[in-house]
Amino acid sequence: MTAIPLSRLLAVGRPDDAPVADGVTFARFRADVAGNAARLKGCRRGLLVAPDGYWGAVGLLALLHAGAEVTIPPNAQPGTLAALTADGAVPVGDDLRPGGESMTLSPLAPETPLTFFTSGSTGEPKRVVRTLGMLEAEALATEAVLGRLAGPTARVHATVPHQHVYGLNFRLLWPLVTGRPFASAMHELWETALAALDAGSVLVTSPAHLTRLAGIAPLPPSRRPALVLSAGAPLPEPAAREAAAVFGTPVTEIFGSTETGAIAHRRRDAEDPSWRPLPGVVAGRTPDGRLRVGATHVEGREHVSSDLVEMAEDGGFRVLGRADRIAKVEGKRVSLPEVEAQLRRSPLVADAAALMLEQLCAVVVPSAEGAARLADLGAFRFGRLLRRELSAVQEPAGLPRRWRFVSRLPDGTLGKRRQADIAALFQETALSEIATHRPTAPDVRAVRPLADGVELDLFIPGDLAQLDGHFPGMPIVPGVAQIDWAVMFANAHLGLGIEAAQSLQVKFRRVTVPDTLVTLALRHAPARRRLTFEYRCGDETLSSGSVGMERIAP
Repeated sequence: MTAIPLSRLLAVGRPDDAPVADGVTFARFRADVAGNAARLKGCRRGLLVAPDGYWGAVGLLALLHAGAEVTIPPNAQPGTLAALTADGAVPVGDDLRPGGESMTLSPLAPETPLTFFTSGSTGEPKRVVRTLGMLEAEALATEAVLGRLAGPTARVHATVPHQHVYGLNFRLLWPLVTGRPFASAMHELWETALAALDAGSVLVTSPAHLTRLAGIAPLPPSRRPALVLSAGAPLPEPAAREAAAVFGTPVTEIFGSTETGAIAHRRRDAEDPSWRPLPGVVAGRTPDGRLRVGATHVEGREHVSSDLVEMAEDGGFRVLGRADRIAKVEGKRVSLPEVEAQLRRSPLVADAAALMLEQLCAVVVPSAEGAARLADLGAFRFGRLLRRELSAVQEPAGLPRRWRFVSRLPDGTLGKRRQADIAALFQETALSEIATHRPTAPDVRAVRPLADGVELDLFIPGDLAQLDGHFPGMPIVPGVAQIDWAVMFANAHLGLGIEAAQSLQVKFRRVTVPDTLVTLALRHAPARRRLTFEYRCGDETLSSGSVGMERIAP
């Protein structure tokens, strides 16, 4: 399929029967854009808030062809939209309709601006303006690399929204420009995402999703995608290996920012490969070690980032950390990424984040071994132990003074870590929440309807709060927790509103252990006013029982 720049896509056109999304042909897509553009004529500023991918593409092009300024808000939360509509901007999403009175779709000006928002590392929204021509150039540069990996008719699926540059480009614009069909719906659960994949398809995802693959079996050859994309934050090496095992293909990471768009890529078929610039992108290093990139899709054709890099012999580069993450402690320069990396080398640490508040602080996710030591020593003495380990490679200024121990570092939508979220763990109001930060329920991996109820695939994490005391050295999920979860998920997915149990019947056939994927079947018998449940691991029943309902809330 020939690539057509977005500015000329609807003026030049594709064959009427060419697929666009979920059975939608190009003829219908063009009619939907033309009809909505006619209805939007006169709109000066539009906020694209359509959650569905297809209607997001229709809304974007309809606003552009209607001559409106387009803003892609970071989300559709009421507070966000209230702030952005204060100057008269109109949300466009739910009001989009099929067809209607059309208008002539002439070529668009490549200089047409689009506004995005990025929170960066601080959490404060920042407005970024890019042009349609920049997005076109980015999509064409993307195709020059990814087109060799994904076939011309590969269907594009996504677990990320199109409310940011990465999602918009790779989920919608790259498929539109190259003629590949895309899935309208964003997959929120791995169950639906994996079920939708077929051989040769494309999956646009992120570290926020790829670090949650534990317990998922490798896909058969008939369902393995040709390309798995990730962006937003570096993918940890263990997650990269696990993803390659599940999908049958190494993850391809995309490097960039809201300001620059995609500028480099790397395929995770080796440990810590260098980033290779996309075609048309020139990467270099400033005298103070920061990354400098030049490209037609970069504002001003050149951008200097806060990423510290070293140039690789293969023409690529490696990221060493952030220039804005060098702290001055007691008059000495301390690299926060270096402190984090040294903490992660400890067998007691699974992940870590360092930041400078009034003192050097660290947030640590203990490993299994570390969690046992934490439980044995307590938080204060465990922090002292980590300080002693660090002192072998860090001067006193580089040893954290304040610690927080959590089950998982707070991440944004794509897995990008924000300083504001990490800093919030040290606020006085958060102190009482640290002890309850551990999860109290399993992760829902899949939901399937039954004729008389629902079936859920649940991953039981190893850091559940209910495991305390059950039992040191051999954790077992207590029966009372299993009953609580059955009632909780029945209320959530069957709408039962169980307020009290009149009678319980439970049989435990095998112990249920953490770090396991189990299936919970819930069945409701209204006439008997009874909920039955069964936990299974594979074909083996772990526990089963029933709950008599005293009263069902309306």
